[in-house]
Amino acid sequence: MLVFLYVGFQFYNLVKLLSTPATAPAVFGGGLLGYVMYDCTHYYLHHGQPKTEVPRNLKKYHLNHHFRIQDKGFGITSSLWDKVFGTLPSSKADAK
Repeated sequence: MLVFLYVGFQFYNLVKLLSTPATAPAVFGGGLLGYVMYDCTHYYLHHGQPKTEVPRNLKKYHLNHHFRIQDKGFGITSSLWDKVFGTLPSSKADAK
């Protein structure tokens, strides 16, 4: 627990350095919330059993990154940034 507090305090100091004193708590809180949401989504994509098409496709896309093509497909919830940065993995249809 102390390590978490120490690291969190260091990140907060970095945010204070890069932003204004009035916005630092909001920026830090938003970043922390964003990370927690990312981590929950990542956990669900590994361990959840999606019942609808969109989450099923996300899980397939993400597990493809972990177990088939590790150097591509870094998007967790969408392929948008993979398209922007050129890390979109080729589909099976492209390979044929």
